[in-house]
Amino acid sequence: MLNGKELTQTQFNEIEKHVIEYFNNIWQEINESIEILRKNNYRMVKSEVCLALIIADAFSRFREIILTGKEEKNNESRFKEWFNDYVFNSSNLIYSKYRNDMKYDSSNIWQLRNSLIHFYGLPTNPTIALGTLDYETAKKFKETVYKSHDGMQVLVVNPLILIKAILHGLLVQLQSFVDIIKGNDDCKKEAYAKGIVKCYEIIQAEGSVFVEAKT
Repeated sequence: MLNGKELTQTQFNEIEKHVIEYFNNIWQEINESIEILRKNNYRMVKSEVCLALIIADAFSRFREIILTGKEEKNNESRFKEWFNDYVFNSSNLIYSKYRNDMKYDSSNIWQLRNSLIHFYGLPTNPTIALGTLDYETAKKFKETVYKSHDGMQVLVVNPLILIKAILHGLLVQLQSFVDIIKGNDDCKKEAYAKGIVKCYEIIQAEGSVFVEAKT
């Protein structure tokens, strides 16, 4: 139902196509933005992570709407659930490959998100450092910090791996939608249909488009 009117299957299909294309466009734009930053100045890694966390935030909202047909949870709950379902999960090929380098969880990433987006800084409880270090080098770094700073614990997050895992998580999420469509759970299908229409309404009200100015 849209604006109080029942939808035909053809109308719903068009709405669904529009929503999925919108999701895909977000993924493409964020991915390209990160690539541009990295190509032009590798020191802007915090900005890259901010972009990845922003898109995770957005897709966590879409996840809740599409799985339940409504919005009830706070930002923190749905953000953590999104990471647990689509990033820190064996279905995420990046996480499966770099599991030893990702010794942190959704709570840590929520703290990282808050520090970066609200202060452009890094958390201190626990202390989180961004570093493009392999597992062994990160381990030695943490041991050095522990010895030289009175037992200080530090969590090293490789931003390049985290960003890859987040971007792949978006693909895992889209695949989960396909699984709902192909599955036999009518309740999930009904929530999915309501969620797609709800997302469409949000996109129509809040979505942004690029308009080329004519001079």
